[in-house]
Amino acid sequence: MISLREGPDLDLAALSTLRVRCAFPAQTPDFLARQIAGTRWVIHAYDGERLIGFARALTDGVATAYVGSVMVDPDYRRRGVGRALLGRLMDCRDDIKFVLHTRTESAEFYAALGFVDATQMMVRERR
Repeated sequence: MISLREGPDLDLAALSTLRVRCAFPAQTPDFLARQIAGTRWVIHAYDGERLIGFARALTDGVATAYVGSVMVDPDYRRRGVGRALLGRLMDCRDDIKFVLHTRTESAEFYAALGFVDATQMMVRERR
């Protein structure tokens, strides 16, 4: 049975493995610990004790939230895990504007959750 948990306490080695399985760049546990420490809302999904999904949002908690990382293990996609992660992340937060960057292949998924294209966004890439 798939369960969701909230908060920063999770196995960073398992998160590192999940990132790679989801075609995210590999990161060290130290990097992931710092990333999570700077994140206000963290949701993770499990099949038993196996980490199968992860989502996080950086926010001021009142107006805007940036959805940073959303990932679901390829073996568990199209089973509602991503929808459950984002549902929990956004639940009871209708007054918050949620924004995110997405890969082209994921745009349809986010549109089904109510996200729309935003034309006036800018980004400064990492240097």
